[in-house]
Amino acid sequence: MRYRIPAKRAGPKQREASIKQNSPDDDASLKHRLILGTDVGGTFTDVLAVHPTQARIVAVCKIPSTPSNPAEAALVGMDRLVAAGMPAPDAVLHGSTVGTNALIEKRGGRTALLTTAGFTDVLALRRQARPRLYDLHPRLSRPLVPPKWRFGVVERMRADGTVEVGLTPLEVERVVAALVDARVESVAICLLHAYANDRHEQLLGDAVRARLPDVFVTLSSEVNRAFREYERTSTTVVNAYIGPPVAAYVRSFGAHLAKRSVPSLSIVKSNGGVTSSVNAARFPVHLIESGPAAGVMAAATLGAAERCPHLIAFDMGGTTAKVGVVQDGAPRIANAFDADRFIDGVDVGGYAVSSPVVELIEIGAGGGSIAHLDVANVLKVGPQSAGAAPGPAAYGLGGMRPTVTDAHVSLGHIAADGFGSDDLRIDTSAARRVIREHVADPLGWPVERAAAGMLTLATANMAEMVRLATLRRGLDPREFALVAFGGAGPLHAAEIAREVGVREVLIPPLPGLFSAIGTVLGDARHDLVQSIMTPVSALGGMEFRARIDALRANASILIEAENVALDAWRFSYLADLRFVGQLFEVTLPLGGAEATDLEGLAPAFRATYFERYGYDLPDHDVELVNLRLVASAAICAGGWPTVAPDAVSAPTGAAGPRRREVSDADGKTTPLDVWHREQLVTGTDYAGPLIVEDYGATIRCLDGQTIRVRPTGVLQITEHAG
Repeated sequence: MRYRIPAKRAGPKQREASIKQNSPDDDASLKHRLILGTDVGGTFTDVLAVHPTQARIVAVCKIPSTPSNPAEAALVGMDRLVAAGMPAPDAVLHGSTVGTNALIEKRGGRTALLTTAGFTDVLALRRQARPRLYDLHPRLSRPLVPPKWRFGVVERMRADGTVEVGLTPLEVERVVAALVDARVESVAICLLHAYANDRHEQLLGDAVRARLPDVFVTLSSEVNRAFREYERTSTTVVNAYIGPPVAAYVRSFGAHLAKRSVPSLSIVKSNGGVTSSVNAARFPVHLIESGPAAGVMAAATLGAAERCPHLIAFDMGGTTAKVGVVQDGAPRIANAFDADRFIDGVDVGGYAVSSPVVELIEIGAGGGSIAHLDVANVLKVGPQSAGAAPGPAAYGLGGMRPTVTDAHVSLGHIAADGFGSDDLRIDTSAARRVIREHVADPLGWPVERAAAGMLTLATANMAEMVRLATLRRGLDPREFALVAFGGAGPLHAAEIAREVGVREVLIPPLPGLFSAIGTVLGDARHDLVQSIMTPVSALGGMEFRARIDALRANASILIEAENVALDAWRFSYLADLRFVGQLFEVTLPLGGAEATDLEGLAPAFRATYFERYGYDLPDHDVELVNLRLVASAAICAGGWPTVAPDAVSAPTGAAGPRRREVSDADGKTTPLDVWHREQLVTGTDYAGPLIVEDYGATIRCLDGQTIRVRPTGVLQITEHAG
């Protein structure tokens, strides 16, 4: 069976067409015979079909993204595969950037904040920490809710959950009337200490929904039941702000899938798991790092297959480059992060989000990153990107500024067939022209020197990003392998590895679609938290069990919307602990649902604390700050998926390499061997410099390096012995 076929270029009307908003689809069970993974990037959208029980990729498609409506490209890709003979899939698993884009571009709904009287300025006060310590005039992210739409509510809960000031029906009516007059599209409700007692939030939420049924409503007690008022308020506001566009997108996408007889849509979360369209539309704040998280999850699964537990996941696409770390086979997960932190390369603080996320470092360095000269006539690359529209000049879609991709094209690194995409042909003359006009001529350089300089800068920026993820966190990059993916990642991986001292580079099959593979590898997953704030010595076993049962009850509401068999779910618990009086916590695993060993909790914390910080505080009690629950259920068969032989068109003709002239900074041309990945023989060493072309990506192996195919199909790049 061959599903990949040449396709016509989408016309302007098709690209600009919007999708109507419809009611959400009903998610069916995720135990399917064929599922589709889709990842929307800044330049390309990747689509692939997988048999979940066989863990086998049977069809792939890579097409230009449609920024005005990201779902459009995903639907076009699926339609092409179906037209080529693939049956309609039973489910679509989607890595989405719509929440991120709504936040970055400030296209969220008109949002109001209801909070306890006296706390309406929490969003503006933030934390005292500056994005840049010694900047006396810091540039800070503007609050998503302006002062005129922040309403103080006369009520108050104590930290122990008892009522200090009751919420009266008259006060509820007053606040709801103010919302009606404000004509907002979304409401965030975050009352003081609602994590301990959410009764007042529930009363307000019910009243708002009854009076304003079309308004998107978010309660802090449903999004984040953890203390710290600024972080909890910010998370609630972000969820409310991006809620309307994300909910509309998810519902529209689901409706269009339903018309194609696809019953289920699930979205990748920031924690690397997936969730149903119903839960995704309700809690979009958990989707902000959707696509990047999928790539790191794929790297972890690949590492298990390769018996390589320590990995640096390096993802370079069209607009950004990202690095995540896998240690002991598992991605590093943080319990909070700052969304939309960088604007034009400047740290502006971003918006605090208390939601588990795969730890990533991201910079504006992608294939579409634009090169320019600053006011001092110094060459810079990024963070601005040409994106999918108009894209690099070499794509012939109207791009007029020089990009990293144009530099690769000008030096001969990229072939004219456009990474194997049927929608793209490379225009070398256009790439050289924009580099000459904007970089080479103003600096008095040849085009080759300008292009090489652009690549050197981009590589240096990404090497520093790898150092931030490893060396500055106490990790030795020499103990890790670098997994390179994304459309542009394999072009730079060998140089980055050499610069930071990584000894081994792994290039997975279909590297340009790696994050799309990651969408089908994650479990259905939900992370819940409940602040407790009680010394362990004062917490009885019955109370602790009651807290666990309460978390399970909240999780069951989310699980019900997943429609995954109840017996498929696994539950594990974690505890955030600290010495009484401290400000920050250490997280320890508790095990499964029966983990009620309170007697061992404090000694385990003390041992971990001593190992990490080198001292103990024997006179201080240990405090249980937060209890966390992770509920997960497998979707696909375990392990790295194989690629069906006919999923991607292989080259025909001679078994040997082609030859291509590649230029260096001095304009000297050198003929290099250019192989297609399918031509390389497993276990054979190929000495660089050479180029390997794959569907969706180009791989460079430098002089002094060797590349070979491992038994799993992974390409391994290493430095020559000696």
